[in-house]
Amino acid sequence: MHSETSYCYPDNNASCLKILRQTEISVLLYVSAGTVIVVTVLGNLFVIVTISHFRQELHTPTNLLILSLAVADFLSGFLILPFQFIELIEDCWYFGDAFCPYYQIYLYFLLFVSVLNLLSISFDRYFAVCNPFFYSRYVTNSVAGTCIIFIWLLAFFYSYAFVIHTGGFIVTNLCVGVCRFYHYTDWWMIHYALTFLLPMMIIICLYSVIFVTARRHVKAINCMMQETKLADSKNKPLSKPSERKAAKTLGIVIIAYIVFCSPGFLFILVQIFINFNFEDLLSVQLALTYLLTMNCCIDPIIYALFYPWFRKSLKTMVTLGIFNHH
Repeated sequence: MHSETSYCYPDNNASCLKILRQTEISVLLYVSAGTVIVVTVLGNLFVIVTISHFRQELHTPTNLLILSLAVADFLSGFLILPFQFIELIEDCWYFGDAFCPYYQIYLYFLLFVSVLNLLSISFDRYFAVCNPFFYSRYVTNSVAGTCIIFIWLLAFFYSYAFVIHTGGFIVTNLCVGVCRFYHYTDWWMIHYALTFLLPMMIIICLYSVIFVTARRHVKAINCMMQETKLADSKNKPLSKPSERKAAKTLGIVIIAYIVFCSPGFLFILVQIFINFNFEDLLSVQLALTYLLTMNCCIDPIIYALFYPWFRKSLKTMVTLGIFNHH
């Protein structure tokens, strides 16, 4: 994938080494990276505008959590992905030593926000499907809003403490053109257990219960319809079809997150225990980063496929109908 080495700053004797890729490969990488960034930013912006601006019917606890997830993905696409892709493709950091710590903090911060939002969405769907009476009584927009504020504050303070106050160190003075974050093996294990492994285990368990419960509810409703020919299920502790459909759609979102993100996290865990030559893994790291960032742009596509309200709102915005007063 590369043919020779050069320097990030050719006129500086202290410059880091840079890998020179073939022109065709560099163009392909930048075009694909630009496509991912544009889809991530515009797609999540459409989700944000749709839920924030349109009918009050969209202002539900579930949609507020989706809005929070879209904001995190939008900020990742706008603030993180451009610098991340340039650093990986060029194998150089061109944005200054002063910006490096902020980049590292917000990288881990926005990743953790996304995970916590997915975890909250899983709990939301669990209560909606498995405990519908509890959900309709206690899960309100104000509760969802409080949960979102807590998620963002928790993720920020944790990420700031992890990067700055737990013994890790950001390397910018090894040579000119480097921005790396290093930490002790024990802390990396704790970090990935808290920010990926444990949340994913909880999410998988919750959705296993959700789909078993939804399947049981469907069978119960079918039996009732066959035996009594009555559709009056309001007094029965069964989840509504819309809740089950939302659980199915958001389950696809979570499965997409696991599929796209698991290889990257597992690769990092392997790196912790096995010493590899960093240059030999650049191609693998680049491929896994592309896979990881795909998760940020895939959610709006899933919403467009499964949510009629999103398709209708998207059409309204594309045709500039959003500027009509009615």
